[in-house]
Amino acid sequence: MARTPKVTWDMVRALIRAGYGVGHGIHYKPLLAIKRWNPSPVSVQVRRALPPYGRTGHFFSLSEWSLATVFVWAGAIVREQLAMWPWCHPHPQYGLNADIDSTWPWSEGMEAVCSAAGIRHGTFPGTSIPYIWTIDLALTIPWAARDIPGCTFVSVKPLDSERYIYIDPLDRGPEKLEGERQYARALGIKYFVGDRGLYSGDLLGQLDFLISAARLPRSHRWWPTLQRFLDRHEPYLSSSPISEWVERLQADFGAAKNEADYLVHHCIWHQIVDVDISRYLDFSKCPIGGGRRLRDELRRSLWEDPQ
Repeated sequence: MARTPKVTWDMVRALIRAGYGVGHGIHYKPLLAIKRWNPSPVSVQVRRALPPYGRTGHFFSLSEWSLATVFVWAGAIVREQLAMWPWCHPHPQYGLNADIDSTWPWSEGMEAVCSAAGIRHGTFPGTSIPYIWTIDLALTIPWAARDIPGCTFVSVKPLDSERYIYIDPLDRGPEKLEGERQYARALGIKYFVGDRGLYSGDLLGQLDFLISAARLPRSHRWWPTLQRFLDRHEPYLSSSPISEWVERLQADFGAAKNEADYLVHHCIWHQIVDVDISRYLDFSKCPIGGGRRLRDELRRSLWEDPQ
């Protein structure tokens, strides 16, 4: 196994100059990435792309990946391993829109947050360099009914573990969660702790299956086929078995099987037809509605504007 590189100030400065741990969209680069020197002996690590940008993400557990798929399906934009710098730094939403950047508060830095909470901040092993904390998942919330988008932090931890049920005051794990919570609170960011057990296995499995068909740019050669298919058949799809959607795409529009499958999965992911994907999807039967309601409930759980 490759050896973990020693952390130096030169390395930290190089990461900052290269834009790791900050930014938005396709160019976002997580501070931590899955490398040959940091495999997990206990967790399934995932390197896969999330919509809408198709940027390859780095998820250090299956729970991180599973929750990320739920949140992007709900409509959030997910950044993994976002830096919570030790020193004073801009709000995590800084850089989304130059017109509103000046309205974001600045963080006083994680060292100051930890000091105020009586939490040991920590340094990189064998150095005096302050450790750089990261949040597992940082969500940008486009549906927030305000001039600026909302922001929610999610720490992904095994909630059924005795470590988080029966808190040991000497255990560093729960202490770090309190540091994250205080950091988020100071910036007006919603924060919660979760794992894949929050959602049904059918929902997680089917989102994992459908997510590869989430992206279909208008410039893609399959886009016109989708539009013609919907123009002709959309009113009748909820009363037709899903397998017939595939057959109609092939018979009426000359779509190849892989193209038809992709377009049907795309329709289900985006709820163009209301399909409850928290239940097992039987393609030989008509879809059961409820997916749009479920997505709305998920959105409210991630962000709900004050009344």
